[in-house]
Amino acid sequence: MGVKEQMVAVLQSEESGRIRFNYSSGQVVVNVTADMFRRVASALTKGRLKIVEGRHDRNTISYSARKDADDASNTFYLGMNNRSSRDFNALIIHESIHAFFDISKTEIPWADNEAVAYIAQGYYLRNSGFPEMRMEMGNHYRLGYLIAGSFAEGTTAANLVAVLRTNLLKDPDYEHYIEKTFKGDG
Repeated sequence: MGVKEQMVAVLQSEESGRIRFNYSSGQVVVNVTADMFRRVASALTKGRLKIVEGRHDRNTISYSARKDADDASNTFYLGMNNRSSRDFNALIIHESIHAFFDISKTEIPWADNEAVAYIAQGYYLRNSGFPEMRMEMGNHYRLGYLIAGSFAEGTTAANLVAVLRTNLLKDPDYEHYIEKTFKGDG
């Protein structure tokens, strides 16, 4: 199976189909459903979203909404990923949130965009049976995993959401854009 087919399969999987939550930061409300992932899967299948393999030298995936000096628009850039891992599948879910906000022409603060993506990533890991003990303390996706657990139990997890958002705002990896607004352009 090629990577495109794998990505589509992950986005249409039972695990992603069970990702449902309402995110609120006080500024933004987002209702995350399986339809978001199906829409990204459809865009991949139709060739409206592209994939470039081997871009990163580590286990990561990124999504570029706009063309700039190094990136093409509407493109997933893959790294040196173990494609048979649930971690890779969860990264697909994370970046698909950004892709969805792009193709649906959503305007959203980057801090909320990233927070929603980390919670969806955590939800996928939780739904796929990924053990919490394998997650590194302090990682954003671990907080997403804990928030997903709270949402699944019917609580709002407002304090954990605030911690995740604050951590993202302080993270030097995100400092060049995290306080800006993402504007999806289709």
